[in-house]
Formats: sequence, structure tokens, C-alpha cells
Amino acid sequence: MDPRYKQANKEAKLSLLLTFIYLIGWIVCAYFVGDSIGLLGFPLWFELSCIMVPLGFILLCWTIVKFQFKNIPLEQTK
Repeated sequence: MDPRYKQANKEAKLSLLLTFIYLIGWIVCAYFVGDSIGLLGFPLWFELSCIMVPLGFILLCWTIVKFQFKNIPLEQTK
């Protein structure tokens, strides 16, 4: 099998995993955290699900792209 396909398959699986991690993190923070007031003055569920989870997820995505994704040529080689 062409190594480009293996790398593309790995990247697709990582992307799907990141999607599920974000969805689960958002759901947990939005629905299972109390209504207390957070550090910024918003309800805690809002701060976590709409501010902290996206910021953490941006950092996680940057890390995955930096260390796991590779720049591969898409042209066919003969």
C-alpha cells in the first residue's frame, strides 16, 4: 500500500477522534456542570463549554497537527 494512503488514513482517524473529544467535552461541560458563577461572571457551564473547551481544543488541535500530520505530495509518482 502506498505510504501516502496510510498517512492520510491516520490523519482522518485523528481528525474524527478530535471531533468526538470536542463533542464529548462540550456536552459534559454544558449539561453536567452546575449553574454557579465562573471567573468571568458568566454561568460556569457557559464559561467551560463556550470559552475554555474551545481554547483548550485549539491548543490540542495545534499539537496534533504539529506532531502527527505530515506534508505529503499528492501527485502520483512513477
